[in-house]
Amino acid sequence: MGFLSAPSAFAQGAAGVEPSPAEQALINRQIAAIRSPQDRAAVQNQSLVWKMTTFLCQKAARAPLKRLGAGDRFFLQDDQPESQVLVSPSLLEGRGQFRQADGISWTSFRWSCHLNPTTGAVQRFEATSFTRTEDAAAPSPPARQVPACQPAQMDVTLDSRNGAFDGMSQSGTVLVVKNTGPGACIMPPVPLVQFEDAAGQKLPAFRRENVPSRRPGPHGASARQHVVPVRVEAGAIREATLHWVSGEVFDDSHNCVRPAQLVLKVGQGEKKVPFKGQICAAAGSPQSFDQSPLQAHTDAQ
Repeated sequence: MGFLSAPSAFAQGAAGVEPSPAEQALINRQIAAIRSPQDRAAVQNQSLVWKMTTFLCQKAARAPLKRLGAGDRFFLQDDQPESQVLVSPSLLEGRGQFRQADGISWTSFRWSCHLNPTTGAVQRFEATSFTRTEDAAAPSPPARQVPACQPAQMDVTLDSRNGAFDGMSQSGTVLVVKNTGPGACIMPPVPLVQFEDAAGQKLPAFRRENVPSRRPGPHGASARQHVVPVRVEAGAIREATLHWVSGEVFDDSHNCVRPAQLVLKVGQGEKKVPFKGQICAAAGSPQSFDQSPLQAHTDAQ
């Protein structure tokens, strides 16, 4: 059987929760084994809970899902908020979908992956199927009632703020998104940003990890916390700041790329905007950049 997983736009973790040293070592070894530098950089760019789900839990999911009637394909995620949740180093929870043995029908399921933090091994993987009707009847956070933003309704531009970010071999820009549609929509607090060359090929420049916006749990700061999708009202503007190394400050590296365009993941599609400048890194390392969460529009950063 060939089972697949994919990055989730709504993966989250409890505040301050990190994998154990053994779990992190297992994840690092598997990422280091990826031969393609571009693929390896793309994987490094994914969320911590996605990495734990993919590299620690995915193989263990096969047998339990097969017993539920899974065919040749499954995903440990869906397209809704709270799709993957890191509760603690010993527990991940989420929802997913598998294709049934008939090769046509798909079934939704809830799952939990119990880990041994000392070794990183899966102690057990549990899955229970459910219908979308049952899920719709369950209480939902308000954000789930608002549709995800889609490319057709979003205007995306870059604002260099007249060179305010330039200096000391550093550069940056403000990513500006405006909802031009008739109603509100939601976006991940730190949407996926990539770069392409003039031929439309993705470049191996990736976002460094950051801390997403969170909201308190029902029992205070010690309770589980989740990433809050950003609600963008009709006509509203949200901004994120990008920073990167633009000068060849690394000894004899000459390891720079000059992207032709920035690509922003929006809903089920992408928005592309022209990009000017170069992003540099040390020899043998992929280029990287810092990205702030989306926030309300301001006249200066």
